[in-house]
Amino acid sequence: MPLLTTRGGASARGFGFSGGSAVIGFPGARGVFGGGKAIVGGSQYNIIDFITIASTGNATDFGDLTSTREVNSGVNSLTRGVFGFGNTGGASSNVMDYITIASTGNAIDFGDSTITSRGLQGSACDKTRGIFAGGYVVGSRGVNVIQYITTASTGNATDFGDLTVGRYQVQTQISSPTRGIFAGGNS
Repeated sequence: MPLLTTRGGASARGFGFSGGSAVIGFPGARGVFGGGKAIVGGSQYNIIDFITIASTGNATDFGDLTSTREVNSGVNSLTRGVFGFGNTGGASSNVMDYITIASTGNAIDFGDSTITSRGLQGSACDKTRGIFAGGYVVGSRGVNVIQYITTASTGNATDFGDLTVGRYQVQTQISSPTRGIFAGGNS
């Protein structure tokens, strides 16, 4: 089946989609993409696909998220990837799912976020902690919430602090083992 032109994201089972999230496994051997929305028809996906970064080729089916959603965020440790939040058919979500990056299979419930958001968070991570910043909350638009998870153990997110201003669509995030930087977005 031919691939359709996409505005970004990846392609899954011959359908172009955008608005998913990426979780990259350390040391960069596998890239994992979950969720999204069809450019043609607008259907949301619960699809998780993966690529092998060292070689070219099409994405391969990894499994499924626990629910369909788009504009979700992702973080990862050395072994685990976590997808969080997102727009689920027009409703906001506080759901977080996890996968084991090295083995294919369906995502499993990780816990809940501190806020119910339509996604659009920035994310940063190191080998033990994932951080989500901002998000879109209906009625508030951009929020200043920063929350964290410990990727090795399931459970709900915990408050980390606040952004200097509330925002969503945080497009630039950089992280190192000691620092995360969030820039841009809409308020």
